[in-house]
Amino acid sequence: MKRLVFFFAVFAAVLFSGGTTHAAGQNTLESSKPAAGETITIAPTQLQLVFASPVGGAEAVANMGLSLSCEGNLVGLGSPVLGEDGVTISAPLTQIPANGTCTVSWELPDGSSGSFSFISAVNAPTTTVPPTDNTTQPTIPGIDGPQTISGPPERLGGPIGLARLASFIMMGALVGGLFFLQRRWFEGVEYAITERYFRIVGILATLSMYVLVSLMAASEGDSSAGSGFIPTNWSSLFDSAEGAALFARFALTLVVAWFAWIPIRVIDPSSAPIAYATLFATAITYGFDRTGGRLSTLGIALGIIHMALTLYWVGAIGVMWRVILRGPGDRDLIEALRGWSQHATWVGIGLVISGAVQAWRIDGWSYINSGHGRVVLFKTLIVAGLLFLDAVIRQFIVYKLRRARMLNQRAVYRLQRPFALSAGLSVTVLALSSWMMSMRPPNILPKDTGPTVQYAIVRDLTGADDFHVRISIDPGNVGVNQVLVELFGPKRIQQFTIDLVPSNPAFSGYSITIPITRPGGAYVAPEAGLTLRAPGEWTMTVRGTTTTGDLEPLTTTFIIADGTTVTTVPRSETTTPSTPTDSTPTPATGDTTTTTSAPPG
Repeated sequence: MKRLVFFFAVFAAVLFSGGTTHAAGQNTLESSKPAAGETITIAPTQLQLVFASPVGGAEAVANMGLSLSCEGNLVGLGSPVLGEDGVTISAPLTQIPANGTCTVSWELPDGSSGSFSFISAVNAPTTTVPPTDNTTQPTIPGIDGPQTISGPPERLGGPIGLARLASFIMMGALVGGLFFLQRRWFEGVEYAITERYFRIVGILATLSMYVLVSLMAASEGDSSAGSGFIPTNWSSLFDSAEGAALFARFALTLVVAWFAWIPIRVIDPSSAPIAYATLFATAITYGFDRTGGRLSTLGIALGIIHMALTLYWVGAIGVMWRVILRGPGDRDLIEALRGWSQHATWVGIGLVISGAVQAWRIDGWSYINSGHGRVVLFKTLIVAGLLFLDAVIRQFIVYKLRRARMLNQRAVYRLQRPFALSAGLSVTVLALSSWMMSMRPPNILPKDTGPTVQYAIVRDLTGADDFHVRISIDPGNVGVNQVLVELFGPKRIQQFTIDLVPSNPAFSGYSITIPITRPGGAYVAPEAGLTLRAPGEWTMTVRGTTTTGDLEPLTTTFIIADGTTVTTVPRSETTTPSTPTDSTPTPATGDTTTTTSAPPG
C-alpha cells in the first residue's frame, strides 16, 4: 500500500510541476533556450537543449526526436546539431512560432524523453513610445501610413497577352498588307475583294488596339479592367516610353485604317507619301515595346527593323492567302506572287539577323537556364520551319509559274494549302512573341512600379549573406520624419531592427522594429512620432537575424538639417557595412501595429 501511495505522489509531482519534465531514461534536461516557463517577445532563431550527460554523439542526435508546437500547430525545425561539449543540442527554427503556449518535446535514442513549455509573444503588437528624456531610446514600429492598399490589383496578364496577340496579327495584316499593295500589287486596289478584306482588317486592328491600350492603361494605373476602357483614364500610359509608344500606335492605327477603307489611297500620288510615312511611323513605335538591356539604342533600332519586316511578312502572306489565291485571275496575280518571291529571301534574312542580335542582347547566352531563353529557342525552331516552307513555295512560283500568263485554278489549288500553313506558322510565331513580352529576359532589369516619391535621404546598404536594405527618410529636417524601409535580401529575416543614434549625446536616438520576415517594405508614417531633434550627423545601424545566426550589421551615417536646408542623396549611393554602434534595440509593448509587406521594385 505504501508503494502505491508513493507511485501516485511521484506521478502527481511530475504532472503538475509546470516546469521541465524529466526524461524517462537515464539522461535529463538541465537547461534550455527558451527556458521552461519563459515568455519570449523576440522570435528565437534556434532551440537549445543542454543535457546533464553526454547524449551519445552526432549519430544519436541525428536519430533523436525533437518537435516544437505552438497552440497545437507544429513549428518547422531544422536538423539538430550537437555542440562540442557533447551535451548541447541546437536546432534552427525555420518558422516564427505563433503566439500562445509552445511545447518542446524531445526523445533520445537511449529512451530518455521529456518536454517543457514556454509562452510565445513574438507577434505582440507594438506602439509608439514617445521620448521622455535624453537617455532613453524609444522603439517605433514599422506601420502603414494614411494610404493603405485595400486589395491586390486585378491580374490582367492573360487578357493583355491575348489582346497583344490579336493586335500583332491584325496590325501585320493591315500595315504589312497595305505596304505589299504599294510595293508589289498596284492593281490589287481595283478589286472589290481587296477593298472588303482591308475594311475588315482595319476594323479588327482598331478594335484590338483599343482593347490592348485599355488593358495596359488599367494595368499601369492599378485600376479595374473596366475603368481602362474610358480614354480619360489613359494618362498612366505616359509614365513610360512603352506606354507612350502604345498610345501613339493606336492613334496611327486610326490613320492607317482610314487609308485601308479605300485602298486606292495608298497609291494615289496625292496621298501616297502620307501613307508611306504613317506605315513607317507605326513600325517605329514597336521599337519601344521593350527598352533596356545591353546596347539599348541598338536594341531600339533592331526592334524597329525586326517588327517592320514581321509586319510586311504577315501582311503579304495574308493578302496572298485571302485575296490573291481566292480564285484564278489575270497576269497581275502571277506578278504579285513573283514579286513576293523576290522580296521574301531578303525579308527572311533580315528577320533572322535582327532577331538573333536582339536575343543575344537581352538574353546573352542564357537560353537554357531562363524561361525567356527557352521560348526563344522554341520560336527559333518554328521560324526555321516557316522559312523552309517559304523556300518551297518560292521554288514552286519561280519554276512552275515562270511561263504562266495567268493564274489558273490548278496553281491556286497547289498554293492555297502551303500559304494557309505559312499563315498558321506566322500566327504561332506571333503568339510566342506575345508570350515573350510578358517575360523578363536575364539582361532586362525588373520594371520599377508604384508611385515615385522623392526622399531627402536615401541609403542603399549591402553586406554579407545577401543582406540588402534601402532606407529612405523625408524630409530630412529636424522634427517629425517619415521612413521607408525596403528589404531585398535575405529571403527570410528575424529581429529586423534599425537604430538611429545622433552624434550629439544630449539628444536621444530611436530603435525601429521592422515587422517583416521576408523581402518587402515597411513604412513609418509621420503619425508614428519619429521626431529627430538633433541637427547634424546621425548614425544608422541595421541589424537582422536569420536561421543560421546574426547577420553582420550594416552601418552608415546621414545628416539631419536644421530646418532650412535639406541634404539630398541620390538613390544610386551604396554604403558598405562597417563597425556597428553601441546602441541596441529596445523591445516594445503596446496596443496596435500594421505592416506593409510587398516585394520592392
